[in-house]
Amino acid sequence: MRLGFRTSHLLFDLLETAHTALRVIRRSFAGYLWYIKGDLSTVLDGMKVGMVISALMRDVRDKKVVDLIKAALTTPVITTRTEDVEKKKKTKRKYQKKRVLADDEPKPDPYWLESFFGFAPEEADKVPSWGHCGILSPLLANVCLDELDRWMEGKIQEFYRPSRNDVIWNSPEGEIEQGNTSWPEFVPTSGPDKTRKIDYIRFGGHILIGVRGPRADAATLRKQLIEFCDQKYMLKLDNESLPIEHITKGIMFLDHVLCRRVVYPTLQYTATGGKIISEKGVGTLLSVTASLKQCIKQFRKLNLLKGDRDPDPQPCFRMFHATQAHTNAQMNKLLSTMVEWFRYADNRKKIVNFCSYIIRGSLAKLYAAKYKPRSRAKVYKIGSRTLSRPLKEKKGQSPEYHNLLRMGLVESIDGLMYTRMSLVPETDYTPFPMAWRPDHEKALLEYIKLSDRKTLEEQQNYLKEQGLVSPQDYVSMLVWNYKRNAVPVDQRSLLLGTGKEKDNERNESGDDEEGVHAAEI
Repeated sequence: MRLGFRTSHLLFDLLETAHTALRVIRRSFAGYLWYIKGDLSTVLDGMKVGMVISALMRDVRDKKVVDLIKAALTTPVITTRTEDVEKKKKTKRKYQKKRVLADDEPKPDPYWLESFFGFAPEEADKVPSWGHCGILSPLLANVCLDELDRWMEGKIQEFYRPSRNDVIWNSPEGEIEQGNTSWPEFVPTSGPDKTRKIDYIRFGGHILIGVRGPRADAATLRKQLIEFCDQKYMLKLDNESLPIEHITKGIMFLDHVLCRRVVYPTLQYTATGGKIISEKGVGTLLSVTASLKQCIKQFRKLNLLKGDRDPDPQPCFRMFHATQAHTNAQMNKLLSTMVEWFRYADNRKKIVNFCSYIIRGSLAKLYAAKYKPRSRAKVYKIGSRTLSRPLKEKKGQSPEYHNLLRMGLVESIDGLMYTRMSLVPETDYTPFPMAWRPDHEKALLEYIKLSDRKTLEEQQNYLKEQGLVSPQDYVSMLVWNYKRNAVPVDQRSLLLGTGKEKDNERNESGDDEEGVHAAEI
């Protein structure tokens, strides 16, 4: 399965594509013993223009589009000189004391969004930027890597060797299934009489291949992959760049650790004569857990904690200028986004509870330095466990704040979320649908289907049989009726002018005739 890149300003794309990758791994990678990880981002850095254009012209036939993209790739990008940048770095700014912003003053960019992108996995950091293509670069990179995806799809069919003794992936008709219905991720232990199978997923330039079978199959596939990248992309890979790891060591992908847990479920089946037999089975469950080590590493980058074995929160001085209500609101957005980010992790409660502890301790130290309580314990005593009481006031005025809040004379301060582990939602184990397609692919398929003449004729015939009118025909009918009945302004004025002249002539001729008739009399 192939998944695209994401751009640094699209938060929900990062969540959607990474979550899709994790759900596909949870569904399809159960039972794989050997894993091949690879980073093909170097292909995207040194990609030649001719290779990109040739990959694009396989499906795009519009010469104007191809020429436009080629011009964007070949036109040099003018950047600032390094000397000017060094001069700017040398100039030091004078120290200015930060002040607390008022409620009616404009707030800076959301700190929670910048902090969340500090937690982005390393697989999402490397985004290609080719010339003047801008946001189109990741799409072109996916077009170039499409040949690798198609090659891997052929290898999946080539390496599949079903076994009659292994019913986990074989139905009586010989069709491939994705697991037992009673145990969605349950797979029997491996052996020589088990099914051999591989699966593949790509997130940007990072690939993950799961191999069910002996290690020799993984080594053979790695050798073929090195040869393919050398011939197609002129990329020199070696065994170190494509390591083969066993599931027992834990496979790190998208800051989640893939490992297995041995289980002994009770399997019931009906024997001859209708007798129900229960036996203890042995199998493994695929576990997808968020890496606590990576989480601590990202918090350390943001200067929110120090220490490895016993992490200690540090004050978040980036929010020193903001009010308590604004700071709590920003951190609640960060916590809610992290809860969504770790949605499919088995240790979701534990990892979110740890993040909440670090953020709450960091804000407590910030408020202790900002409002002069001098310790976290006093901050919690005045502001409560969730830091929802105002710390500007003195200790004895906390009950008065609640009275003012009831009367609507002060604004409420949102307390921090997920301060207890019981408040964190459970892990989402919703099964990933088999025939899943992203929304943009559905829209493209619908557009291709509608542009087919046969489909249009079938729709028109059906509408005629039912006595209905399509929206396009209804709009065209309105336009043509308007054109038939309406008269242009110029012609209407001419018609009105000629009509008036004729009436005047008739009136004048009538007057003359009456005068002549009177004279005759």
